Amino acid sequence: MPFSENTRIGQLLKSEAAKAVLEKHFPGFTSAPRLELAQGFTLKVMSGFPQSNISPKQLKECIEDLEKLEESGIETIIVESVQNYRRDGFNTDLKWGIIGPGNIAKKLAEAIKGTEGSELYAVASRSLERARTFSEKHKVEKVYGSYEEMVNDSAVDVVFIANLKSQHLETAKLALSKGKAVLCEKPLTVNAEQAEELISIARQNDVFLMEAMWMRYNPNIIKVKEWIDEGCIGQVKKIEADFSFVCEPDSVLRLPEFGGGALLDLGIYPISFANLILGRFPDSITSECIMTSTGVDGVDTVTFHWSTGEKAELSFGIDRFGPMKATVTGTDGYIEVLPPFHGAQVICLHNSQGVKEISIPYRINGYEYEVEEVMRCLDLGLKESSIMPLDETLETMKLMDGLRSEWGIVFPCE
Repeated sequence: MPFSENTRIGQLLKSEAAKAVLEKHFPGFTSAPRLELAQGFTLKVMSGFPQSNISPKQLKECIEDLEKLEESGIETIIVESVQNYRRDGFNTDLKWGIIGPGNIAKKLAEAIKGTEGSELYAVASRSLERARTFSEKHKVEKVYGSYEEMVNDSAVDVVFIANLKSQHLETAKLALSKGKAVLCEKPLTVNAEQAEELISIARQNDVFLMEAMWMRYNPNIIKVKEWIDEGCIGQVKKIEADFSFVCEPDSVLRLPEFGGGALLDLGIYPISFANLILGRFPDSITSECIMTSTGVDGVDTVTFHWSTGEKAELSFGIDRFGPMKATVTGTDGYIEVLPPFHGAQVICLHNSQGVKEISIPYRINGYEYEVEEVMRCLDLGLKESSIMPLDETLETMKLMDGLRSEWGIVFPCE
């Protein structure tokens, strides 16, 4: 089978011929620092990152050369990524409004526009100029210079909240008060008290609310959980997961006034992954934290302990690079989630039956799965998702509150 734009970097690096093609088009590519962190990406996805410096023309020419080669010695099952949920029987598309036109909003905009049954209808920002710029790029029909105006638009079915997490509480309350279904970027809020308030408002008003923890809707992560539930590695004994990188000195992640630090933005992924795998929260926790000069957590290690003997070793940070992968070890094997695990596209099962590597490439950019889940829930009349239940969102916030309390971290916005 020939290589293609959907072949992951890890597969290309296993082939000397493919490595030669990569070096021809991108000199120094195969020896680039920390390339192992990108082995789960495809060239197409990698080219979407500005820091890759891969132009569309370069990508096209490289892919054309790669397509002339044949994969050899690689036994990866490629599962075609399709739209799993469709709004059969509905005459109109679900109309989305986006609040906070930043980087995450751009990704969701692409996912909405590529998902049949959903329409990117409106965008709102407190800067009308930013909203207009976003609208021009993503072809959005309605543009609003205030959040209030957008949530008062009766045509909006669901609101995606993508502004700063320190603003999530008030923004989500505004949307829920108008009866709008809400998909809120993770973390739902900056602490458990705020999360509990939002969840109570949603339930009291019978309005849909879901945390946009995109990892949990990823079919590769769902497949990992299926393997575990099917007993493919026996009884789970140990979970390891890392999400660490060095962020810019002026990054919002370094600012306590906006709920910065590694825990809420990065640590939430390993924590959520561990709780998904075992299906329950730990009985005890030990942790270590190295603070940044700005007063937020910079490098963290957290260990979960269960009274039944299982353990999860989790690490995350904004001041160091890490492996960015996850491993689940059991009594009869182990599962690897290749980096970056939180955006998994390749998973590998090792057990007494042999080795099985599966890849479910993104249909768009990985955010389409949460768009589909919102559509499914709303069409079925559900007020929350069974994939990312609100009770779990709240318990996760309580757990992170406990860690911050232990580390002596309090945000000005609390």
